[in-house]
Amino acid sequence: MIFSNIPETTKTTLLANKNIITKEYLRGEKIYLEEDLCSSIAIIKRGVVKAIQSFSDGHEKIIRILNQNEIIGLSLIFSSLPYYKASFYCETLCTICFIKKEDLIDLMKESEQIQQNVLSYISDFSMKQTNHIRLLSYKTIRQKLCAFFYMEYQSTKAISFVIPYTKTELAAFLNVERPSLSLELSKLIQEGILANQNKLYTILNIDALQKEL
Repeated sequence: MIFSNIPETTKTTLLANKNIITKEYLRGEKIYLEEDLCSSIAIIKRGVVKAIQSFSDGHEKIIRILNQNEIIGLSLIFSSLPYYKASFYCETLCTICFIKKEDLIDLMKESEQIQQNVLSYISDFSMKQTNHIRLLSYKTIRQKLCAFFYMEYQSTKAISFVIPYTKTELAAFLNVERPSLSLELSKLIQEGILANQNKLYTILNIDALQKEL
Protein backbone atom coordinates (compact mmCIF):
# COMPACT_ATOMS: atom_id res chain seq x y z
CA MET A 1 0.00 0.00 0.00
CA ILE A 2 1.49 3.36 -0.99
CA PHE A 3 0.68 4.97 2.39
CA SER A 4 2.31 2.26 4.51
CA ASN A 5 4.45 3.66 7.37
CA ILE A 6 3.07 7.17 6.79
CA PRO A 7 1.67 8.80 9.97
CA GLU A 8 -1.98 9.80 9.62
CA THR A 9 -1.23 13.48 10.21
CA THR A 10 1.46 13.41 7.50
CA LYS A 11 -0.90 11.60 5.13
CA THR A 12 -3.60 14.25 5.71
CA THR A 13 -1.11 17.02 4.93
CA LEU A 14 0.16 15.28 1.79
CA LEU A 15 -3.38 14.76 0.45
CA ALA A 16 -4.69 18.21 1.37
CA ASN A 17 -4.14 19.73 -2.06
CA LYS A 18 -4.70 16.57 -4.13
CA ASN A 19 -7.81 15.76 -6.14
CA ILE A 20 -8.65 12.39 -4.58
CA ILE A 21 -11.93 10.82 -5.72
CA THR A 22 -13.71 8.01 -3.83
CA LYS A 23 -16.50 5.99 -5.48
CA GLU A 24 -18.85 3.25 -4.35
CA TYR A 25 -19.56 0.28 -6.67
CA LEU A 26 -22.17 -2.47 -6.63
CA ARG A 27 -21.35 -6.13 -7.20
CA GLY A 28 -20.86 -6.77 -10.92
CA GLU A 29 -20.12 -3.16 -11.81
CA LYS A 30 -17.12 -2.42 -14.00
CA ILE A 31 -14.25 -0.20 -12.91
CA TYR A 32 -12.23 -0.43 -16.13
CA LEU A 33 -12.60 -2.22 -19.46
CA GLU A 34 -9.85 -3.61 -21.68
CA GLU A 35 -8.10 -0.83 -23.64
CA ASP A 36 -9.24 1.91 -21.23
CA LEU A 37 -6.54 4.50 -20.63
CA CYS A 38 -4.82 4.22 -17.24
CA SER A 39 -4.64 7.82 -16.01
CA SER A 40 -5.24 7.12 -12.29
CA ILE A 41 -4.41 4.40 -9.82
CA ALA A 42 -7.36 2.79 -8.04
CA ILE A 43 -6.89 1.77 -4.40
CA ILE A 44 -9.41 -0.80 -3.14
CA LYS A 45 -10.56 0.51 0.24
CA ARG A 46 -13.27 -2.16 0.60
CA GLY A 47 -14.32 -5.23 -1.35
CA VAL A 48 -12.98 -7.69 -3.93
CA VAL A 49 -12.21 -6.99 -7.60
CA LYS A 50 -11.64 -9.45 -10.47
CA ALA A 51 -9.34 -8.78 -13.42
CA ILE A 52 -10.60 -10.69 -16.47
CA GLN A 53 -9.12 -11.10 -19.96
CA SER A 54 -11.47 -11.89 -22.86
CA PHE A 55 -10.51 -13.79 -26.00
CA SER A 56 -11.86 -13.76 -29.55
CA ASP A 57 -13.35 -17.25 -29.19
CA GLY A 58 -15.53 -16.01 -26.32
CA HIS A 59 -13.75 -17.57 -23.36
CA GLU A 60 -12.47 -15.55 -20.43
CA LYS A 61 -9.56 -15.97 -18.05
CA ILE A 62 -9.26 -14.57 -14.54
CA ILE A 63 -5.76 -13.16 -14.24
CA ARG A 64 -6.02 -11.57 -10.79
CA ILE A 65 -8.28 -11.26 -7.79
CA LEU A 66 -7.60 -8.08 -5.82
CA ASN A 67 -8.59 -7.51 -2.21
CA GLN A 68 -8.69 -4.61 0.24
CA ASN A 69 -5.66 -2.26 0.04
CA GLU A 70 -4.50 -3.66 -3.30
CA ILE A 71 -4.01 -1.25 -6.19
CA ILE A 72 -5.17 -1.30 -9.81
CA GLY A 73 -2.92 0.36 -12.39
CA LEU A 74 0.19 1.13 -10.36
CA SER A 75 2.47 -0.96 -12.58
CA LEU A 76 0.79 0.38 -15.74
CA ILE A 77 0.42 4.09 -15.16
CA PHE A 78 4.07 4.89 -15.95
CA SER A 79 4.11 2.75 -19.09
CA SER A 80 4.56 4.26 -22.57
CA LEU A 81 1.39 2.34 -23.52
CA PRO A 82 -0.83 2.79 -20.45
CA TYR A 83 -3.89 0.89 -21.66
CA TYR A 84 -5.52 -1.88 -19.64
CA LYS A 85 -5.18 -5.40 -21.04
CA ALA A 86 -7.92 -6.71 -18.76
CA SER A 87 -11.34 -5.64 -17.51
CA PHE A 88 -11.89 -5.03 -13.80
CA TYR A 89 -15.23 -5.91 -12.20
CA CYS A 90 -16.43 -5.72 -8.60
CA GLU A 91 -17.01 -9.14 -7.08
CA THR A 92 -18.59 -7.55 -3.99
CA LEU A 93 -19.66 -4.09 -2.87
CA CYS A 94 -16.56 -1.97 -3.32
CA THR A 95 -15.16 1.38 -2.26
CA ILE A 96 -12.44 2.60 -4.61
CA CYS A 97 -10.13 5.59 -4.13
CA PHE A 98 -8.68 7.15 -7.31
CA ILE A 99 -5.43 9.13 -7.44
CA LYS A 100 -4.47 10.79 -10.73
CA LYS A 101 -1.02 10.22 -12.23
CA GLU A 102 0.12 13.81 -11.69
CA ASP A 103 -0.93 13.70 -8.03
CA LEU A 104 0.86 10.39 -7.55
CA ILE A 105 4.05 11.87 -9.02
CA ASP A 106 3.75 14.84 -6.65
CA LEU A 107 3.27 12.50 -3.68
CA MET A 108 6.39 10.57 -4.64
CA LYS A 109 8.36 13.83 -4.86
CA GLU A 110 7.05 15.02 -1.49
CA SER A 111 7.61 11.76 0.42
CA GLU A 112 10.56 9.38 0.13
CA GLN A 113 8.53 6.74 2.00
CA ILE A 114 5.74 6.90 -0.60
CA GLN A 115 8.34 6.62 -3.35
CA GLN A 116 9.77 3.49 -1.70
CA ASN A 117 6.28 2.04 -1.21
CA VAL A 118 5.39 2.56 -4.88
CA LEU A 119 8.61 0.91 -6.08
CA SER A 120 8.12 -1.99 -3.65
CA TYR A 121 4.53 -2.53 -4.79
CA ILE A 122 5.56 -2.55 -8.46
CA SER A 123 8.34 -5.05 -7.72
CA ASP A 124 5.97 -7.36 -5.82
CA PHE A 125 3.44 -7.15 -8.65
CA SER A 126 6.10 -8.09 -11.18
CA MET A 127 6.99 -11.14 -9.09
CA LYS A 128 3.32 -12.22 -8.97
CA GLN A 129 3.07 -11.92 -12.74
CA THR A 130 6.24 -14.00 -13.15
CA ASN A 131 4.81 -16.69 -10.85
CA HIS A 132 1.56 -16.77 -12.84
CA ILE A 133 3.46 -17.23 -16.11
CA ARG A 134 5.46 -20.00 -14.47
CA LEU A 135 2.22 -21.71 -13.36
CA LEU A 136 0.83 -21.65 -16.88
CA SER A 137 4.05 -23.17 -18.25
CA TYR A 138 3.44 -26.53 -16.51
CA LYS A 139 2.19 -29.18 -18.93
CA THR A 140 -0.40 -31.06 -16.85
CA ILE A 141 -3.32 -29.89 -14.74
CA ARG A 142 -1.96 -31.85 -11.80
CA GLN A 143 1.38 -30.04 -12.03
CA LYS A 144 -0.36 -26.67 -12.29
CA LEU A 145 -2.44 -27.41 -9.19
CA CYS A 146 0.53 -28.65 -7.19
CA ALA A 147 2.61 -25.63 -8.21
CA PHE A 148 -0.25 -23.29 -7.31
CA PHE A 149 -0.65 -24.76 -3.82
CA TYR A 150 3.10 -24.91 -3.25
CA MET A 151 3.41 -21.21 -4.16
CA GLU A 152 0.61 -20.42 -1.71
CA TYR A 153 2.48 -22.37 0.95
CA GLN A 154 5.66 -20.39 0.23
CA SER A 155 3.76 -17.10 0.24
CA THR A 156 1.76 -17.64 3.45
CA LYS A 157 4.40 -19.70 5.32
CA ALA A 158 1.53 -21.93 6.44
CA ILE A 159 0.17 -25.34 5.40
CA SER A 160 -3.44 -24.09 5.69
CA PHE A 161 -4.71 -21.08 3.77
CA VAL A 162 -7.85 -19.66 2.20
CA ILE A 163 -7.93 -19.49 -1.61
CA PRO A 164 -10.08 -16.58 -2.86
CA TYR A 165 -11.16 -18.52 -5.98
CA THR A 166 -14.13 -20.78 -6.63
CA LYS A 167 -13.21 -23.91 -8.60
CA THR A 168 -14.52 -22.25 -11.76
CA GLU A 169 -12.36 -19.20 -11.09
CA LEU A 170 -9.31 -21.33 -10.26
CA ALA A 171 -9.77 -23.24 -13.52
CA ALA A 172 -9.88 -19.93 -15.40
CA PHE A 173 -6.81 -18.67 -13.52
CA LEU A 174 -4.86 -21.81 -14.47
CA ASN A 175 -6.33 -21.81 -18.01
CA VAL A 176 -7.77 -25.34 -17.74
CA GLU A 177 -11.24 -26.88 -17.97
CA ARG A 178 -13.21 -26.90 -14.72
CA PRO A 179 -14.26 -30.61 -14.85
CA SER A 180 -10.63 -31.66 -15.40
CA LEU A 181 -9.46 -29.43 -12.56
CA SER A 182 -12.11 -30.84 -10.20
CA LEU A 183 -11.04 -34.39 -11.11
CA GLU A 184 -7.35 -33.74 -10.41
CA LEU A 185 -8.17 -31.86 -7.21
CA SER A 186 -10.26 -34.82 -6.01
CA LYS A 187 -7.34 -37.16 -6.73
CA LEU A 188 -4.96 -35.01 -4.66
CA ILE A 189 -7.44 -35.10 -1.78
CA GLN A 190 -8.04 -38.87 -2.08
CA GLU A 191 -4.27 -39.48 -2.12
CA GLY A 192 -3.89 -37.58 1.15
CA ILE A 193 -1.82 -34.77 -0.34
CA LEU A 194 -4.46 -32.06 0.22
CA ALA A 195 -7.50 -31.47 2.39
CA ASN A 196 -10.27 -29.05 1.49
CA GLN A 197 -13.24 -27.43 3.22
CA ASN A 198 -14.96 -24.76 1.14
CA LYS A 199 -12.13 -22.31 0.25
CA LEU A 200 -9.82 -23.49 3.04
CA TYR A 201 -7.06 -25.81 1.82
CA THR A 202 -4.51 -27.71 3.88
CA ILE A 203 -1.36 -29.36 2.53
CA LEU A 204 -1.06 -32.73 4.25
CA ASN A 205 2.05 -33.97 2.43
CA ILE A 206 4.52 -31.29 1.35
CA ASP A 207 7.05 -33.82 0.02
CA ALA A 208 4.48 -35.47 -2.26
CA LEU A 209 3.39 -32.05 -3.51
CA GLN A 210 6.97 -31.06 -4.36
CA LYS A 211 7.63 -34.33 -6.20
CA GLU A 212 4.94 -33.41 -8.71
CA LEU A 213 6.86 -30.30 -9.78
